[in-house]
Amino acid sequence: MWLHSQDDEFRAKRDAILRLYYETPDDEHIVCVDEKPGIQALERRYPDVPMMPGKPVRREFEYIRHGTLTLMGALDVRRGKAFGFLAPKTGGEVFVELLDHVDRCYPRGKGHLVCDNQSSHDTDDVLDWLEDHPQWTLHFTPKHASWLNQIECYFSVLQRRVLTRGSFASTNDLARAIERYMVWHNDHAKPFRWSYRPRSWSTASALLRTG
Repeated sequence: MWLHSQDDEFRAKRDAILRLYYETPDDEHIVCVDEKPGIQALERRYPDVPMMPGKPVRREFEYIRHGTLTLMGALDVRRGKAFGFLAPKTGGEVFVELLDHVDRCYPRGKGHLVCDNQSSHDTDDVLDWLEDHPQWTLHFTPKHASWLNQIECYFSVLQRRVLTRGSFASTNDLARAIERYMVWHNDHAKPFRWSYRPRSWSTASALLRTG
């Protein structure tokens, strides 16, 4: 299940997201949105032993839990900049807060929002928000194919650079580390080099050239 989408409309939904990335007019915004829930503030009980010649860093396995946070994140596909906010929990109301946050950042122009099929992304409150904000269109990735959402790439980088080897004495300490990274990332931001195209597209192009 986690390797292959079971969505009967996978190809059509996949192609719609990819064409959004490749073919959207330059004056329209593309913003990927999602939650990164359950980020743990783990404090290592003992400090790491620094690496030495021929020896890697050594880390004690014991840790102390200090709670969790959720990152409500958004990624501007064209600029590679990430923004959002930290929350104690997730849910439909918090997702609407994220949509409001995105809307404030882009007061003009038409925009597209990419998200996965989590239930909190398709509530009555979300539908009401879209009705009140007709300049935004919501696009869902296929089921079990959230990898088509580019903010997952950003979350992966954040996990490797900040969270995996971090030690946080509190949720406030965790929040400061995440916020510092987001500022640093945006100071050096570049769009992801998104290049995935299905083989069927190449086959179709070849048939058109030879037809």
